[in-house]
Amino acid sequence: MHSLLLGNGINRVALQRGWYEILEELARKFGGKDLIPHIETKPLSMFIEELCARSTVPFQKAEHLIKVEFAKLLNQIEPVEAHIRICGQFSVIMTTNYDFTIEEAFAGPLHAPAFPAPESRYSLFRRHTAENREIWHIHGDLARPASMVLGFDHYAGYLQKIRNYVTDSVEVKGHPHGRVGSPVKNGNLEFTDNRKVYSWVDYFLRDHIHIVGLGLDFTEIDLWWLLLHKRRRKNKTGQVFYYHACIDEAKIETPITSLLHSLNVTVVPVIARNYNDCYLKTAELIETNIASLPELYATPPRNEEKLHFETHHYKPSIKQGELKFPKMRG
Repeated sequence: MHSLLLGNGINRVALQRGWYEILEELARKFGGKDLIPHIETKPLSMFIEELCARSTVPFQKAEHLIKVEFAKLLNQIEPVEAHIRICGQFSVIMTTNYDFTIEEAFAGPLHAPAFPAPESRYSLFRRHTAENREIWHIHGDLARPASMVLGFDHYAGYLQKIRNYVTDSVEVKGHPHGRVGSPVKNGNLEFTDNRKVYSWVDYFLRDHIHIVGLGLDFTEIDLWWLLLHKRRRKNKTGQVFYYHACIDEAKIETPITSLLHSLNVTVVPVIARNYNDCYLKTAELIETNIASLPELYATPPRNEEKLHFETHHYKPSIKQGELKFPKMRG
């Protein structure tokens, strides 16, 4: 069971204009022309928060206007060979991208939303289907700009919901029980067979995960928390592979890769003369790694026996003494 987590690296190769060019246009639109010199060195989430904070309209309205404009600037991207070569190896694809390039690559316009549960702002259940593939837009999608995770506040709220889903439960409208929690936390690895409502988070915790085209900025706190949680799980069922595309050998080791090594992630350096070649080479490496791990890691059988605990009453061995105070003389 192998799943893909795809960032916008391949999309940047496919774009006819640069990513930062889009952000510069957004800055000009919302009075942030003076922010342009620092765009390349700031996390996207904090750049969005800056634009919202500078706006003269209420914060929530400013956030909505920025998301709508951002969605307009992200025109549909034509799929390239790397999209097909990499995504074609998976039936479950999680992506931080807002566009529907993956769906278009395999089904043209014949793709459709198939949410296991309704939601608007967050994206635990934001699934689309295309040619028997599940594509989970884990940071929202263009069709619903309000769902697009851009600002840091949205990241924080999303992490809270993910953590609640994994450790307890979240409210799900229309569900018979009203709330749903991750089946994986209770050892249910066959959730696609015995659960109607499940999330991309369950695939992430269960499967071998291949991360491609994702910079993993430290502000992406939702993904870092899941990587930490997957590492801490007592019974680990899947390995994580991070394909580090690089055209400069001097940048193979970074603070990101250092932390990933500590979390027992297999970092796979992919060096080529340009990023397009990096991703084509990545497709070959993925095929090799999938073949090397045909199954999930084995887990010990669950002990269904009930544990009995004796109740012990604490009896102090030393009697509490009495404090005697001298009588006060009148």
